[in-house]
Amino acid sequence: MAMSRAISLPDEIVRQAEELAAREHVSVEEFVSAAVSEHFAGAEYLRRRGERASMDRFRAALEQIPDCEPELRDRLP
Repeated sequence: MAMSRAISLPDEIVRQAEELAAREHVSVEEFVSAAVSEHFAGAEYLRRRGERASMDRFRAALEQIPDCEPELRDRLP
């Protein structure tokens, strides 16, 4: 069941949402709903991945990294 809510967004965000919705041939409401749903799905995915993480596996992965200077293209400025 869909619930109706009024929310305030900055004008620039609304303008961008309108442009993107038009490009995808959907209403602004559909576009925003999909964007919020994707955000929640991404957060849930990261939460589940975090539950499976372990310090032992992290340390084992770090052990695979060679102890040497990074290549020039990989160095921070």
